[in-house]
Amino acid sequence: MRFVLLGLPGSGKGTQGTLLAERFGVPHIATGEIVRDHIARGTEFGRKVEAAIAGGDFAPDSDILYWVYQRLAADDVAQGYVLDGFPRDLAQAEEFERHNGRLGVRIDAVLDLIIPEEFLIERLIGRLVCPTCDESYHIVRRPPARDGICDRDGTPLSRRLDDEPSAIKRRFDVYNAVTLPLRDYYRSRGLLAEIDAVGPPEEVYARILLAIADRKRETLG
Repeated sequence: MRFVLLGLPGSGKGTQGTLLAERFGVPHIATGEIVRDHIARGTEFGRKVEAAIAGGDFAPDSDILYWVYQRLAADDVAQGYVLDGFPRDLAQAEEFERHNGRLGVRIDAVLDLIIPEEFLIERLIGRLVCPTCDESYHIVRRPPARDGICDRDGTPLSRRLDDEPSAIKRRFDVYNAVTLPLRDYYRSRGLLAEIDAVGPPEEVYARILLAIADRKRETLG
């Protein structure tokens, strides 16, 4: 199974991507994690991305496509994947479609997590992450066992720079301008499933599974 997750920052793509990956036995591939890993290791790509982010820009499409394709060529992706954060815009989506065509594969569904921005502001402001393992917490919804400390490896938690209140509105504006057009792109290809993402993660996950089951029935029917 090959899935793409869409949704505003904070809509739950990471959580749902992990659950889906476990359910279907495929890797959850988040471009944000790929980028953060390169930045942490100080690679040439990481330095380029870090400079782009500092200047309020994105990494070049050619670089993102290269590293995503490298990841998709790994052995553990043979049975599918859950893509989170890619494609980011129409240019990437069109190139990804051509790439899949060359390989003779097709996305099974694009799962669009729909949630009002006002819900997300509170969610993002309260989010904490582990800089070592990237585990995510929330000061209200999912606090760590020890205040400010990662349950998995004991690393002090921090707030991502792009989760600071001053950055959240800009992130929403960028998503709406750059990524939101993918909704119509994938709807026109019969791949889009819009998911109500308001509520506890387990309820959202159940809605996603129902949407996937509906798509399977449509395909078989």
